Amino acid sequence: MLVRRHWIVLSGPAAAVLFLSGCLAAAFLAGRPGLVPAAGAALLGAGGWALWRVADWRCDLWAVTPQRVIDESGVFAVRMVDSPIETIHNVTCEQSLAGRLLGYGTMNIQTAAEHGMVSIRHVAAPADLRETIIELRQRQRLALSARARGEEDAAAVAASESRECPFCAERIKVRARICRFCGRELTGPQIGSGAP
Repeated sequence: MLVRRHWIVLSGPAAAVLFLSGCLAAAFLAGRPGLVPAAGAALLGAGGWALWRVADWRCDLWAVTPQRVIDESGVFAVRMVDSPIETIHNVTCEQSLAGRLLGYGTMNIQTAAEHGMVSIRHVAAPADLRETIIELRQRQRLALSARARGEEDAAAVAASESRECPFCAERIKVRARICRFCGRELTGPQIGSGAP
């Protein structure tokens, strides 16, 4: 899952550009040539600010993979925070009334990693992001417990198919006739027995 901040973060620069465009047009139509350069300079500055905010919005993203949550930001210098799924303890979602109506909010991800907590403000669809992280965390825990059970079963099978050499005390196969460690021949009642 790949998410960015909600478009609401771009509303301020867009509103400033629209307002200053109107001011420039009004100064030009009103025949006030002294205000046109000032309004034009202000519009140019607002346009630069808006372009910077759009570039920052495009570079500020979060990727949720089955292994980790990656927070990447920065236009020129890139900053990346990597939170492994297994270290995530708690995921909370906060939404104001406007956030609930427009579909944005703040995500707080508490981890056992060295950076502690990651806060994602004005993120789009925060409830979906939270559910995705929780689901991936549960899947990984189930996979880890299944792997642990499989390793225990494999160890039990290996233990049932081996025995201890009566001469050197190393583990050898139950049906072995010669110990591969000490080279002694195993004869008589020792062959096939599970105990020395």
